[in-house]
Amino acid sequence: VHIMQTTRLQAVGLLLPLLLLIAEASANIFSNDAGITFNQHRRSYAHDLLKKLKYGSADTFSFGRFQSPHAIDKAMSECRSAKSFKRHSSKDGKEGYYCSTRLGGDWVLAESKQVAKDCVPAEVLAAYLDGSNQKKWNEDKVLDINIARSGSGLYRQDMVLKPQRVLTGKTTIMRYTQKICVDKVGNGNYNAFVELDTKSKSNTKLRPFHILKVNVGLEQVGNDVHIYAAGIMKVNRKIVPNLVIFDASGIAGAMAGKGTLWLSKHFQDRSTKIRNNRIE
Repeated sequence: VHIMQTTRLQAVGLLLPLLLLIAEASANIFSNDAGITFNQHRRSYAHDLLKKLKYGSADTFSFGRFQSPHAIDKAMSECRSAKSFKRHSSKDGKEGYYCSTRLGGDWVLAESKQVAKDCVPAEVLAAYLDGSNQKKWNEDKVLDINIARSGSGLYRQDMVLKPQRVLTGKTTIMRYTQKICVDKVGNGNYNAFVELDTKSKSNTKLRPFHILKVNVGLEQVGNDVHIYAAGIMKVNRKIVPNLVIFDASGIAGAMAGKGTLWLSKHFQDRSTKIRNNRIE
């Protein structure tokens, strides 16, 4: 029991930044009015059928490009049902739905769904791109975040995590770099794809995962933005142990799924502030 409790705490402490990765994928490109470009543009979502993700084959799955949030959601249905999503509401204001699914071996699928009220996708991207927001909502885990543009719609994101407790003691500072590519779909929807830059010399060997690939869809629905993030990761077993009696990878995925749910609160607060200012 003690081992299980310790392992759960470690998974919570170390893998929250995974969701940050999912969040950052959706936060790096937006409209020309904001002065940031997209990599490619298509008038509508892709019509080709996306191959479904299957248990035991996570390493071969591809999110494709210009896929709609609905298409990606459907592609996940082979390994989990729609009822697998759980509602999350925390004291700090994070709110939405998350799902964690083991995919076999060291692979995990982490998903989240939320709604940003009274905004457009470009504004959601801008909020994500603001490193101060990331640190504000995850300051107990994140030491530093730096995002720099490397091309048209291409970004490099450097993450630095604070030392975390593990079974053998405590880690040192962990660093890793990810590559982000954002496409525009239609008049204002966006897809963002993020993956771990495994060739980056700044990566430390001790980090939460060995492989990460995430797709985030931002879609305008009425006055709101629906945000759906799906991330597939191969966890680092030095950080996320697989004990005989307990596999922490499931909790890792759950924490990753919850990590970006601060967006709903962010825009709820903004909407409230705007209304109050109008009243005054």
